[in-house]
Amino acid sequence: MWRGVLLACLPWGLLLFLAQALLIAGVLLFRGHFSPSRVALLWRDERGSVQSLSFVLTLPFLVLVILFIVQVAQLMVATIVVHYGAFAAARAALVWIPANVGASESENRLGIVQIDPMRWDQDLPILDSQDPLFGPSEGGVWYRVEPIGPKYQKIASAAVLACASISPSSQLPFPRSGRASLINTTVFDSAYRALVPSAAANPQVSQRLRNKLEYASEATDVEIYFFHPNSEPPLVSWDLPPDPNQFYSNEVGWQDPIVVTVRYKVALMPTIGKILARPAALVTGRDRVSSAVEPWGGIFVYPISATIMLGNEGDIPRYSYPETIW
Repeated sequence: MWRGVLLACLPWGLLLFLAQALLIAGVLLFRGHFSPSRVALLWRDERGSVQSLSFVLTLPFLVLVILFIVQVAQLMVATIVVHYGAFAAARAALVWIPANVGASESENRLGIVQIDPMRWDQDLPILDSQDPLFGPSEGGVWYRVEPIGPKYQKIASAAVLACASISPSSQLPFPRSGRASLINTTVFDSAYRALVPSAAANPQVSQRLRNKLEYASEATDVEIYFFHPNSEPPLVSWDLPPDPNQFYSNEVGWQDPIVVTVRYKVALMPTIGKILARPAALVTGRDRVSSAVEPWGGIFVYPISATIMLGNEGDIPRYSYPETIW
């Protein structure tokens, strides 16, 4: 995980270094035409509009570079948090997939799983018993978990809760799809006030926390995949009487690798977002930054994604969890 985080933050670190170099160059240029004694004499000058041309030309550049540094730092922090959110969601998958949350999602079973059509390395098992190659074989099948069911919600809520820390706390004009929040705002508010008792004196805290959760719920997308090898019984309908020892068509193998991908739309600063969204004329003919920046309602966002793969450790438990905990 940490190697992936470092590689993902490397471009932002280079941009941050370049922006700091530009800021230092601008400060040195500005300093050559600026002295405190000259500024102190401006208030006594009655010749009219007396301004330093270097000040007028340099100050907007310095402000723009400072805003760019702040934005790059925010994107670097967001990259780290999104990777942590993917890891938290993958760990939640290892906990919740083996759990029993109902008849359709009992131990190691998920709501609806579909064969991933986007994978090129699919090796479907041979189901014809008359085929000489019928039986355990090499390879396997990648499955995609549909975003429904209580287990998916529990896994996605781990990513949403992680990304809420980098979500804006103000009301932004982004489109609301009506997606229900995966996290109880009352519990989240109570937990925050327990950790920060001084927040009780600020009446705006609750609304700001709701804004962060609302944005994180809308801006975070979670995709769950798992790989089922052909050495295990295929995930097909067996048309047999219910048997706790047989494989179901939606049952994850107890050692199947689970892959969780988290995509999060980082809200850009208004000024920087508009500038980055404009295509720049490059020698290569393609501006990758402007093509990645997306208008989302009345704001500009930059999507960041992270993928974590962990092995399922969930053998069917001997004792079921009490249903009262959820």
